[in-house]
Parts: sequence; structure tokens; C-alpha cells
Amino acid sequence: MAKHPFSHQPPYFFGMTDMDMYMQMGYYPYPGQTSGEHPDANTAIPLPTAMAMQCKYYLGQTEPFTAGGGNPAWAALVNPLRSEVHLFVNEFVITNRSASHSAEAQLWFGKAASLGDATVSQLVTPGFVQLSPCPQPQGQIAYHSAPLRISGTASATRIISPSSSAAAEKAGHWILGPGTALVFFFSGERAAVDLVVSFGWWEQPIYR
Repeated sequence: MAKHPFSHQPPYFFGMTDMDMYMQMGYYPYPGQTSGEHPDANTAIPLPTAMAMQCKYYLGQTEPFTAGGGNPAWAALVNPLRSEVHLFVNEFVITNRSASHSAEAQLWFGKAASLGDATVSQLVTPGFVQLSPCPQPQGQIAYHSAPLRISGTASATRIISPSSSAAAEKAGHWILGPGTALVFFFSGERAAVDLVVSFGWWEQPIYR
């Protein structure tokens, strides 16, 4: 019987150094490596990137909405009560589309159920874009033109200049458990402005 054409190829590890072979096999450090020796192949991957590679990172935004001129409004990242995940907030962006008036945003943390009715944005996507899609997120981006009624705490205030954006990276140290929300509230007492609010976050199952 004729031999398979690949039968004459050398073994996969043929010609590799000890370091290369042990790293290919998943062993680190390799035998004989000194405590102060670090191979050049050691690369740190940022946590948000690692979450995106696992189909756990999501980002999205509200539709444009108006606040001010007597009409308050809010936008929120919501973790539904029975989601069974934690939301780790990585970034947010507040865009003031008005060319002449600034906007004031109050940051609130509180219970999602007290927000009441709202529009849930469909402008959300996984951070890993591929032909085989990632699972749908548990977290939701919601917004509403109405007074804010939330059982929670106001923790910060930001002023957004006309035709500009205010953005921040939180690196996951804002964490939303099931049934909670991160809310930006815009008072109706200022001049009317058009706004868009964006969020980026990753999701991890709750281990009990």
C-alpha cells in the first residue's frame, strides 16, 4: 500500500527550541527558565479585548432625544432583574448635538424597576463582529422623556458643551447587578438640547 504523501514530513516540534516547544504545548515557564527570564512572546491582552473575544462585550447608543425647555429626560444602562449576569461598565459617551446650548447630566445609580416605562434602544451590537453572531446581551440601553423617578443615589454631575461629547473609560469598576441601572438625568430647567448617550460594557455570569 502506498504511503500517505504527508507521512514523510518531520514531526511538528522538529527543530524547535526547548522554549518554543514548551510554549506550544502550553507549559510556562519551561524547564530551565530562570526566575528573571521572560520570553519575548509574553503579551498582555486588555481585559475588554479578552471579553470581546469571548463574545461578552457589547456597545450601543440611544436614538437622539431632546431634554430641556421644560421637558426633562434620561438615558440608562439597565441590568434586568433576572438577567443572571453582572454588567461591567467600560465606557460611556454623552453627545450634545446642540450648536448653542450646553447640557447638564446627573449620574445616578439605583433600582431599574423604579424607572418605569421607557424606550429600549435597538442600536446595540457585540464588540466581536463575525458571521456567526454572538449571543444577544442581557443589558439594555433605555431612554425616556420624563421626570426621573429612581430609588438610588446621585453621584456626579457633568456639563457638556455645545456640539461636543463627554466621555470616560471606567475599565469595569462600575458594576451593575441584576435589577439595577446606571442613569444619566437631564433636567428640564435648562435650554432644550438634542442628545445621544452611548455605553460600552461586558457581561459575566453570576457564580453562586
